[in-house]
Amino acid sequence: MKRAKMFKKSLACLSAAATLLSSGIMTSANAAVITEGKENNYHNYAEALQLALCFYDANKCGDKVADDGYYSWRANCHVIDGEIPLKPMSPMPTVGKGKTDDQLKEDQGLGQGDEGKANPNLGDDDPDLYVGVNMSEKFIEANKKYLDPDGNGTVDLTGGWHDAGDHVKFGLPGSYSASTVGWGYYEFRDSYKDLGLDKHVEDELRWINDYFMKATFLDGDGKVVAYCYQVGEGNNDHNYWCPPELQQDNTMVASSSCAVKRPAYFATTEMPASDQCAGASASLAINYLNFKDTDPDYADECLKYAKALYDFAVETHIEEWKPGMVPSNSSLGYDGGFYTSSYDYDELAWAAVWLYYCTENYDYIDDIISVDTTKPISDSGSYDEQAQTGQQPSYAYTGYMKRIITDTGNCWQNIWVHCWDTVWGGVFAKLAPITNTARDWYIFRYNLEFWSGCSKTTDCSAWGYEPVHGHKYFGRDDYLWNMPMTCDKIPELPDSETSGDFIAKSPNGWAVVSGYGSARYNTAAGLCACVYAKTTGDETFLPWAKAQMEYILGKNPMGYSYEVGYESNFASHPHHRSSHCSATQSMDDPIVQVHTLWGALVGGPDLKDVHVDETKDYIYNEVTDDYNAGFCGDLAGLYHYYGAKGKVDEKENYVIKDFDMSSNAIGYDQVDENGDPLPVGYFVSGGKAQEKKDGIQLKLVLHNRTINPPRFECDVKARYYFNIQELIDQGYGIDYITARIDYDQEAGYTNNKSHAVLSDPVKYDDKGTYYVDVTWKDCKFYGSRVYQFALTTKMDPETNIYPEWDSSNDYSYPDLVSFEDENAASAITDKVTLYADDKLIWGTEPDGTTAGGSEYVVDKDTTTTTTKKGDSSKTTTTTTTSEDAPTNSYGDANCDGKVDMSDVVLIMQALSNPNKYGLKGTDKNHLTAEGQSNADCDLSTPGMSTGDALAIQKFLLKKVASLPIK
Repeated sequence: MKRAKMFKKSLACLSAAATLLSSGIMTSANAAVITEGKENNYHNYAEALQLALCFYDANKCGDKVADDGYYSWRANCHVIDGEIPLKPMSPMPTVGKGKTDDQLKEDQGLGQGDEGKANPNLGDDDPDLYVGVNMSEKFIEANKKYLDPDGNGTVDLTGGWHDAGDHVKFGLPGSYSASTVGWGYYEFRDSYKDLGLDKHVEDELRWINDYFMKATFLDGDGKVVAYCYQVGEGNNDHNYWCPPELQQDNTMVASSSCAVKRPAYFATTEMPASDQCAGASASLAINYLNFKDTDPDYADECLKYAKALYDFAVETHIEEWKPGMVPSNSSLGYDGGFYTSSYDYDELAWAAVWLYYCTENYDYIDDIISVDTTKPISDSGSYDEQAQTGQQPSYAYTGYMKRIITDTGNCWQNIWVHCWDTVWGGVFAKLAPITNTARDWYIFRYNLEFWSGCSKTTDCSAWGYEPVHGHKYFGRDDYLWNMPMTCDKIPELPDSETSGDFIAKSPNGWAVVSGYGSARYNTAAGLCACVYAKTTGDETFLPWAKAQMEYILGKNPMGYSYEVGYESNFASHPHHRSSHCSATQSMDDPIVQVHTLWGALVGGPDLKDVHVDETKDYIYNEVTDDYNAGFCGDLAGLYHYYGAKGKVDEKENYVIKDFDMSSNAIGYDQVDENGDPLPVGYFVSGGKAQEKKDGIQLKLVLHNRTINPPRFECDVKARYYFNIQELIDQGYGIDYITARIDYDQEAGYTNNKSHAVLSDPVKYDDKGTYYVDVTWKDCKFYGSRVYQFALTTKMDPETNIYPEWDSSNDYSYPDLVSFEDENAASAITDKVTLYADDKLIWGTEPDGTTAGGSEYVVDKDTTTTTTKKGDSSKTTTTTTTSEDAPTNSYGDANCDGKVDMSDVVLIMQALSNPNKYGLKGTDKNHLTAEGQSNADCDLSTPGMSTGDALAIQKFLLKKVASLPIK
């Protein structure tokens, strides 16, 4: 993994780059990237895993994101999490009560999703609502020395992961994801190391587990005082569609603020959240195992916090229960209705089983499986212990297992596998080889049979694998709980004559437990299948897991991968604010997402093998931490069994060398609704109206579409050039030009707290050229701002007439479009220039000076060029003096003997306006045939394209060493 450098450029260094749809690539608002004639490699688990890890870098939160170095388009965000007020919030949330068995039949493992707001606009209109922490004043005062040791009245909770395409740090899916990614690394560490991905996954695991420890507040004895499991309020956060970097106070995105409430929810003795504490404990315990041999001090710290959180979860666990009855749980964390926990017994068991692996203390296992054998709760009296016949007496479970199996006369079948809400799938995968009882092996195996199998009468010819057609019979329920059994005995068992339930399958064999985010469950089941094979040596379920992954990677009726950026055909519209990077808070704008959210596993198809690749469709295209968690482990396992050296798919498995996460995949060119290039960065568009003999009404639109990363760095001025030679010829001077301000959008949006300023005319040359500047100073907005003004002549007092002035020959006039009939009309123009710190950052001045200037000019003594394209044997870059520079060289589109930003601008102009700047363009500086040949410096796309403009910018910014690029 090559860690991309974070480019920290001043505003004056920014450039604008336009891009077009690449030839042969089809993409639209509701269609995946499909490359005609290119089929995906359905077996490259190595590349898929390499990409899958990247999703967690896109979801990092805090004040150290910019220094992390993986993505150039991510920067520090939610720094306000570092100063969350230590004061009671209003209203105070209630403690969760869990779900009944009937409710679990409907929504186990499901959440409301990004658009499932329970209370839209929660607290937006009241600045005092949902601010602070869910602690009473009394509790804060009693524990202030632990919560606020520096005494500044706030708590620092920066860090962690955003949950999905939103920016809340939700507890249960966060700890589930961290523990499951860690689990996959624990089981298949060899895969990560073999592929060189161990450093990357360890970075991810440190990032999130460090946050769990940071969010845990211990007293002097090392006991938990409070654990923060959630920062942010979903009902507020989900109202805004903007990148996390733009969620700041006192700023504007488009026409409104994206500032969000960031309350903090803690597990305490007065507000228990035993499920949340146990979930984090499990992740930290697994992290101990993953680092104990390479960084023992760090591992020991993780284990200390894991034990403390588990003990606190046990201490604060509240239930109502009678022996032999299903317990009800009433100590669950708050989630705002988005990730409602079913109960905490599974998280407690998940933590306990891993703490056993850390310590080999069997007390943790007893916490899960203990049974009160002192008194049976039912006894038929027919049991003959010596003959082992009849119905055994039933005893009540007292451990965490009592939530799913009340007594030893019963057993349980898991259909939901391993997910953020119920982690029993993982629990039994790790519990069975410890207890070696028929009960635990049965539950572990039944789930895999249920997911992979089908009845004997089902047509599975199109599935790509031969499913199992039955369930192994382990024995009667009342015998299973304490019957010793090792895994090597399982293949000898007969098939059950009564159990024939299997999960629903699509016509092409896709297993679906829920149409909402189907792939997350499927890949978690795939991870369990790989762990089963590793633990037992029985590879029965691997062909199913392999076929399901082939389906995910593109071998499906839709013809594309459900992993963003994988190979040549993939879903490209994930429901993710940061990658979409809208400047208008709209899921429909831009049409093509700005950034490739590499490796994100989208929700997936439904039971009809149908998928909708559309940004706003969160059912099909949501992406979350928990979606990718099982996915990573599944891929690592499949690589171990099929892709590693000596395996059947060895030749098809490889990582992308020198992978730059910040670069986009094919199909991510920025275009407008007409398919025309859409610049990014800072640029200007303009319009005209009320054209008369004595003046003109003008509209300038300042665009802030900074994307690398997006930011509110607005202190710029736009310059409009005009010529008054006609007035001079009549004997008038510049004092006869007067300005009229018609509309200032910035002033309207901010209630005049900030506004643009129009300057007096400034002389540019002796040929009658002047200019006016429109300055936006300290205007923190993202998107666009409109400024309308008029330049007209004033009356001659001697003649009482208005001198005529022809504005149509002004330098800045030609690209303007009329907004007389369409108020929103404007056209991008490089004839209106833009400046920051008095440095040109957009456009071309009348004397030909272009944006980039001194910031991008090659060293004055040397010019970096390449050998001519005709010599195919030479592709290396050479450095020559400017006098020796070849006339036909890569990147030199304007044929001036050097490569700089003026070449980028000309390529963009020629592509967007070929009639003016193309080979036969009317502009005197139009592209020449030699320049077109020089411009073709991105060899991945034949002919001149916007990829060439981007290649030159990468070269100037030293992101590539030479031109051309492949």
